[in-house]
Amino acid sequence: MNYVVDTHAIIWYFTEDKRLTKRVYKIFENSLKKGLIIIPSIVLAEIMYIARKGKITITFEETLNRIEKYQNFFIAPLDVEILKIANKIKANIEMHDKLIIATAIYYGATLITKDRSIRELRLCKTVW
Repeated sequence: MNYVVDTHAIIWYFTEDKRLTKRVYKIFENSLKKGLIIIPSIVLAEIMYIARKGKITITFEETLNRIEKYQNFFIAPLDVEILKIANKIKANIEMHDKLIIATAIYYGATLITKDRSIRELRLCKTVW
């Protein structure tokens, strides 16, 4: 199974943060054997931003280095097809959340997110 990750999920996985649920940790670990972890480009942009502000303990460069170590991690480009899907999302949510959801829809993947409001929209399959 393939998964799209939101910003919290990937940061907490890389920093071994206890707020990451055991279920999601297991998904990351099991994906090493089978499956793909898809990281939307907008997630990387958000990591760059919050790392520069000192809000997380991992740098943008460290994040990229960690991603490159995993053969099953894929950085999804922000392209016109994902933008078209995001444009159809009528929910009143932030643009980066629309783009993350649109990426999950585009790839037919389950979205890993702690964000309850995204999960409650039921626009794509989610897990936390």
